[in-house]
Amino acid sequence: MKKYIIVIFSLCTTVSVVFSQNQKVIEVSKQAPKAEYPYNEAVVLYNQKKYDAALNYLNNALKINNSYKNAYILMANIHQDKGNNLEAIRIWLRLSEKLQQKDSAYYMISKIYYDMGNYKSALEYAKMSVAANSTNFKTHYLSGLSYFKLGQYEESIESFSNAINLKETSAEIYNDRGSAYYKVEKYEDAIEDYNEAIRINGISLYYNNKGSAELAAGNFERAIDDFSTAIQLENNNFQAYLNRGVAKLASSNFVDAIEDFNKCIKMDDKSPFAHNYRGIAYFKLKKYQIAVSDFDIAILLNPKYAEAYLHRGNAKEMLRQPQLACIDWQMAATLGIEKAAEYSNNQCK
Repeated sequence: MKKYIIVIFSLCTTVSVVFSQNQKVIEVSKQAPKAEYPYNEAVVLYNQKKYDAALNYLNNALKINNSYKNAYILMANIHQDKGNNLEAIRIWLRLSEKLQQKDSAYYMISKIYYDMGNYKSALEYAKMSVAANSTNFKTHYLSGLSYFKLGQYEESIESFSNAINLKETSAEIYNDRGSAYYKVEKYEDAIEDYNEAIRINGISLYYNNKGSAELAAGNFERAIDDFSTAIQLENNNFQAYLNRGVAKLASSNFVDAIEDFNKCIKMDDKSPFAHNYRGIAYFKLKKYQIAVSDFDIAILLNPKYAEAYLHRGNAKEMLRQPQLACIDWQMAATLGIEKAAEYSNNQCK
């Protein structure tokens, strides 16, 4: 019977471009509107994290001048800092009614929704921001991130490309477009984008992501090199150790793979993935009982870990425990592994 390895890749995308929330005291001239005085008091209190007192001064500023933009912006920032996201959104909406250029307000609403995990609303307001000002790369970028979270990867690529055309030097956008290319299995395009991100800013995350794309493309040695660089740059990079172990598995370097999985388990002994993959390596070395022990731990840590049931069934079959193997294959099949259903149908009565 042919046994096979389930490989899982982990990629990360981050929002690294945000609308500035820094507020400064405004120099008041003789001709300045009176609203600036309470606003300046609010700024001082805000910097001291005395939010309620700052809000009182901002309300006074708005009583003097109901169209005072800076007061609305600081008030929204305070509510965000306090975790009152819906109130912050309400204030940004009020401000959008007063601004000739509405893109900043829509962008901030989109960003709040994104941080809340409401990606559909985040995308809606990001689109509104783009419609109000198509030259701001931040809104295209946030649209791309929202599309990505919604699983609309082709649309995500288009938005990231628009952002890149407006700001070609952003490593973050190249990285995130690479992740979108990866999701649609355009691995060479993903590798090209990750290389560009690395050229601009060679951080551990980008090497890890590039290694994942190289691994998916079947370039095992290049993947191992990328994961090794990621580890050199960040010695406690659990994901890079895990991915390098998987790449070594794929290149039949089972002993070295076990060393990487051992380091993962030392960093996080509650990781079902590290135990599952170490079990696969032991299986490949024909150490079936040790493999079963690792699969046992993986399943204990995640009782719905379908691949671990599949591999444990394979190991139990090699230990001449066909009934126990069938139980595991049937469980893996129930959890969605088609290969396990095939094993069960062919060999289990």
